[in-house]
Amino acid sequence: MNELWKYRRVLTRTTLYFIALCFMGAAFFPEYRSIALGMALGACVSLLNSFYLSYKVRKVTDQALSGESKMVNIGFMTRAAVSVLAIVLAYQKPDKFNLYAVASTLVLSQFLLLFIGIRFSRKQE
Repeated sequence: MNELWKYRRVLTRTTLYFIALCFMGAAFFPEYRSIALGMALGACVSLLNSFYLSYKVRKVTDQALSGESKMVNIGFMTRAAVSVLAIVLAYQKPDKFNLYAVASTLVLSQFLLLFIGIRFSRKQE
């Protein structure tokens, strides 16, 4: 599980830099504020969903190693509900959050994890 910790640390750092850039963009370009804040909201939800998924994967792995036969899910419905909540928030407050920006950045963590994994695999070779 040491690998998961490295991925999570790099993902957190990269996403927080992205969120900081979004807030700076919202401050410096007021005409694009709703897009930048929508991207920040989507990135926050994406990071939260990846944290929850890593927690559930760790829990399933520990349970498999201990030999318990209890059924454990990966929490898809919880992660989907949080994403839908972000979309509903953007739909209710279109002056604050751009709906398309929120929806497009909900997959930010998955793409970042793909690139982080490629980088770490090349580093090991």
